[in-house]
Amino acid sequence: MCSRPCRGTNALFCGNFGCDRGGRFEVCRRAWCGPCYTPHPADKFHINLPADEDGYSWLAHEEDQLRFRQARNGDHLMTPFQCDWCLFRLVTGRVPRSTARHDVFLLCILRRCNLDAFWGRESSTVLANRRNLDQLIHLWDNLLDTTPVLPSLGPYPAYDCFGATVAVGMMVKSLNPGKYADHTQFETMRKLRSAYSNLYHASAGGSTAMMTLGRDTAKTFLSSCPSNSLWFERFCRGCFKRMGQETHQDLALSIDVLMALLRLLEDQWVSRPDQRDTLSFVGAFSVIAFGGSFRGNEVFHTDLFGLLSTTVCR
Repeated sequence: MCSRPCRGTNALFCGNFGCDRGGRFEVCRRAWCGPCYTPHPADKFHINLPADEDGYSWLAHEEDQLRFRQARNGDHLMTPFQCDWCLFRLVTGRVPRSTARHDVFLLCILRRCNLDAFWGRESSTVLANRRNLDQLIHLWDNLLDTTPVLPSLGPYPAYDCFGATVAVGMMVKSLNPGKYADHTQFETMRKLRSAYSNLYHASAGGSTAMMTLGRDTAKTFLSSCPSNSLWFERFCRGCFKRMGQETHQDLALSIDVLMALLRLLEDQWVSRPDQRDTLSFVGAFSVIAFGGSFRGNEVFHTDLFGLLSTTVCR
C-alpha cells in the first residue's frame, strides 16, 4: 500500500475503501498513487516487447518501458477496482497468510490481473477521462459552490462478481510452456473462460436468471455471468495486449522440394501404371500451384482452354 498522501483523482482507491461489508470482511483502507501500484516482486508473467524483423526489441517511447509495469492515476475511474486483498478474500473466503507460499502466489496473480485490467485502456484515454472529471468537479465547486453528486465506486457485493476465479486460472495456465514459446498463448488460455461460461449457464442459478429478448430464432440472452463483467472484459483486452500473439505461417514450397516430389511421382508412374491418372493430376496440381503462386483452391480455377490455346499458338 502506498504511503504517500494520495487523494481525489490522484490516487487509486479500492472500491471497498472505508466500507464495512460485515461478516469476515474487514474495512478496507488501501489506496495507491498510480506509479506505486506495481507488479508483485514474484511476478514472472510474460510482457511482449515490440521487435523488428530480426527479433531485436525496441521501445518507441520512454513510456513504453512502464507499460503493464505500473498503474496510472485515475485507472479506477474507468475500470472497476477491488484491491488484491479484497479479491483474495472473495475467492478464498479468508485472509491471506504472509508466510504461506500459495497465498503469496495468489496475491501476485491478482495484482497482475488488476494491472492487465487497467491496461485494457491506453494512457491517453485514462488521462483524458481523469482530466474531464476534474473539470466537472471544478466547475461545480467554483460556479455553484456545491459538490456534484457522482456515482459511488463501491462497495462491491461479497461474492466474486468480477470473474476473478476464471482470471486466476487463465493466468496460471499462461505460465505453462507453449508450442512456440515458454508461455501459453492467449488464444489457448482463454478457453477456460468459455468453459466457465458454459458451466454457469448450465447451472440452476445461471439458467433461471437469464433473460431472453426476441422470438423464434432471433434471440438475445441477457446474462449475469461474472466472466462477462466489465472488469473481465478489460482484463482480457489488457492480457492480450501484454502477451501479444505469436503466429507461425506455413512456409512456401521451395523448388528443391517440388523437384523431389516430381521425382517421386515419376517413380510411381513407372511402378504403378494403374494410378497414372491420379499421379498426373497430383503432378499438374503441384506445378501449377508453384508456378502461379496459387493457393490450393485457386488451382481449380485454371482456364484449361486458355492453356491449350497458348500451347497451340506457341
